[in-house]
Amino acid sequence: MKRLSFEFIKNAFEKEGYILISKEYINSKQKLSCLCPNKHISSIRFDDFKRNKRCGICFRNKLSRIKRLNFNYVFNEFYKGGYTLVTDYYKNCDQKLEYICLKGHTGYITFHNWHSGHRCPKCNYENMKIRMSGKGHPNWKGGISKALYCGVWRDKEYKMSIKIRDKNICQNPGCGNKNQLVLHHIDYDKKNCCPDNLITVCKSCNSKANFDREWHKSWYEMIIFKKHSRRN
Repeated sequence: MKRLSFEFIKNAFEKEGYILISKEYINSKQKLSCLCPNKHISSIRFDDFKRNKRCGICFRNKLSRIKRLNFNYVFNEFYKGGYTLVTDYYKNCDQKLEYICLKGHTGYITFHNWHSGHRCPKCNYENMKIRMSGKGHPNWKGGISKALYCGVWRDKEYKMSIKIRDKNICQNPGCGNKNQLVLHHIDYDKKNCCPDNLITVCKSCNSKANFDREWHKSWYEMIIFKKHSRRN
């Protein structure tokens, strides 16, 4: 998956009237310092910013101006969303409120997060599994992912030799992880277990290779090619 550039992130904040204070962007989980239109300084992850979460100070100020922000108001907000509020009192927007969702899952959420659009994580996970499973997955290959591995795949010494060849380190430049290493099939064909089609990566990098497969295939082919070129 292509990483978003700092300029892209900066422009996304500026379109909403925010000024990005942070000078670099690492990933969507990073807390970015920013200045809101009301000149409050706060930190927010880009994942949350995409979900319309904004300045926490502005949100609290807005809530303080809502006269109906009492238990009945909060209860009705959950009710309108199809949720049952189990907690029988309301203290503030950061209080964890117990709920029962439409599918009967129980959980806790602050009214701050509810107002920002967050909902039952169990439902979100189930819906994602349905959307991304089988033919619904963008990398669906007609069931090839269930194909059996090649016979040599059971040979632990053979797989160990590939990791030793790769110096027991994730081969993605800039990663350097030496833990939780796995072998990745470069052409995504599990029956092709020749050394040139195998590369050592960490589990995190291997998960990322499930997206944008053509790019990752070319990327890993280049890494293996350069490795063999240095040997010759």
